[in-house]
Order: sequence, then structure tokens, then C-alpha cells
Amino acid sequence: MAQSKTPRRPAMLDAARADAIVGDEDPAATAAVAHTAAWALMGVGDETFTDADVARLRETVRTSGVDTIAHVWSRSPEFTLPGALWRVYLLHEWYHRDPLLVAERYAEGSRAPIIQGLEAPVELRSLSLIMEEVDSLLRGDLTDDDLEYVLSEASRAMRVLAAGEAGALWIEDPADPLAHRVTMRHSALLVTADELDVAAREAAVGTLD
Repeated sequence: MAQSKTPRRPAMLDAARADAIVGDEDPAATAAVAHTAAWALMGVGDETFTDADVARLRETVRTSGVDTIAHVWSRSPEFTLPGALWRVYLLHEWYHRDPLLVAERYAEGSRAPIIQGLEAPVELRSLSLIMEEVDSLLRGDLTDDDLEYVLSEASRAMRVLAAGEAGALWIEDPADPLAHRVTMRHSALLVTADELDVAAREAAVGTLD
């Protein structure tokens, strides 16, 4: 992996406040919690969120699942780490809920003559391998040094998924548990792929907030 970088990031809340404020309607507080959870999942703390706090959060995610913290990322902008992790989380949830459907769409997209955003000839990896890496990221097994690679691979997978007959549609039913402004917008898969590419580039130079 790349040499360790020191990410630029906003001030974080202490661990007790982070636990207490989930669901708070104050946008600034919610954003702070989202960043706290996202960076801690990457193994990064600061003077107010200690190494012990980080280890405890990562262990909770490994034993109880990323669902325990993912909801705090749902309103995060796409150009932030929590926003990028939310988009990867939506892909993760879709894949694990409907593995056959997603695999079929990936296989179909891989046969498309043109995959938007990828230059021919396109060398495609197994979707299951990509999702294993996504799972590792969301389990807290990786670090910020791995972000560029995993976000880029998730973006490529979404471009392939968008290349089949179903196109870039993602979630259409507003009653679907995965219905969200990210998944229901026009050309959702391609737009999200673009956003993850931007996040990957920011991660590469250590400027993903």
C-alpha cells in the first residue's frame, strides 16, 4: 500500500459526545459525528478521540456490523470521507441483499461494448473480489492508505453495473429500505461512480476530509 499520509480533517468530538449525539438534528454536530465515525473506522483518531476509542469503535463494527454507525453518514456530502463511505455502504448493502441480481447486472455490463468512464480495452475483476475489499474497508480492517484503491474499484464496479440493459438506474421503489437521494437520482450508478472517483483522487493526495 502507499506510504502513510496524514489526512486533513475537521475537529472531532470526544467519544462520549459522539455516542450521545447520534440522531442529533444540529447539522454541525451531525457532521462532526459522521467524520468521527468515518476516520475512526480507518484507524485514525486525534487528541479528543483516543487510540482506545478508535479500537473500541472498530471492534464494535467487527462484532456488530457497520450498520451500527453507517446511518450517521447518510447526509454527508460526496466530497467527504463519510460521504464516500456512505456511498460504498449503499453498494455493499445492495450486493449482500440481492447478490444474484447484482452479479447478473455486473456480468451483463461486462459484456457491453462500451462502459462509460472506462477506456477500452477494459480489464474487469471479479465482482466478488471487489466486494470482499469493500467489506474489509467497512469492517475496519483497512486504513486510510487503502482508500484510493478501494474507492476506485467500487467506482469501476458501479460503471460496469450501469452498462447493462437496466442502465444506470439503481433503486426505483421509494419504499425500498435502500431508497435514498443517492440511490434514486437520475443515472444514480454513474453519478455515484463519478463521486467515488473524485473521493479516490482526494484520498490519493491526503485531502479527503
